[in-house]
Amino acid sequence: MTSLPYMQLYVSDYLADTAHLSSQQHGAYMLLLMNYWQRGKPLDNTGDRLAFVARMSAEDWAENKSVLAEFFQVDGDSWTHLRIERDLDSVREKSAKASKAGKQASVQRTLNERSTDAQRSLNYKEEDKEEDNKKTIGDFNDFWNAYPLKVGKGAAHKAWLKAVTKAEPSLIIEGAKRYANDPNRDPAYTAHAATWLNAERWTDSELPPRSPVSGFKPITTPTWTPPRFTASEAAQGVPMPETARQILDEIRRGT
Repeated sequence: MTSLPYMQLYVSDYLADTAHLSSQQHGAYMLLLMNYWQRGKPLDNTGDRLAFVARMSAEDWAENKSVLAEFFQVDGDSWTHLRIERDLDSVREKSAKASKAGKQASVQRTLNERSTDAQRSLNYKEEDKEEDNKKTIGDFNDFWNAYPLKVGKGAAHKAWLKAVTKAEPSLIIEGAKRYANDPNRDPAYTAHAATWLNAERWTDSELPPRSPVSGFKPITTPTWTPPRFTASEAAQGVPMPETARQILDEIRRGT
């Protein structure tokens, strides 16, 4: 999408949400928002590349990354901003309507210039339109049934209508099945269907293996085996071995 020369800024909401930010964090956040708007899609933080977008050093980015991430929906390396996504959807919708109106006007001019027979051949039959609508709804239902997270069906349907202009429905559905069956997909970080479609993730390869879950290692208490004494040693009054003396001292100290 060609970006607009301006970006909507809801000043009251912005100030209320960012009252806790420092001046440096304000600047970094605004740079991320403007880059998001210019790109027209979620930010890609592969290799912490967003540090360059935010004009931060690696050290500053490591220190401020968690604070800035609070304003985004983070899915792996993809950072999605819900407010901007809504604004972009509105822009895309207006653009699509304008494009559709222009195409319809162009077709109408062409029809007026052609003969009656040519006009009949260009007329879109109502039954064909109904059949196409049924097929579109059927394909979306197949996608929705295959996708692992059933959240935001309305938004997913809007994203679906845009996605099928870029790829065949069968390819998108197969991608959703791969994502659903990927053993490395974490249910806690599964993307919403609309986010997945807008990011064209049906082209993604398999997810990387999950990192092992960190935890505490069990503590093994050492077993002490006291030394043995023979009867002859006891009779002769042999002094207590040093190892036994150390064990008794530890027992007295409660260690």
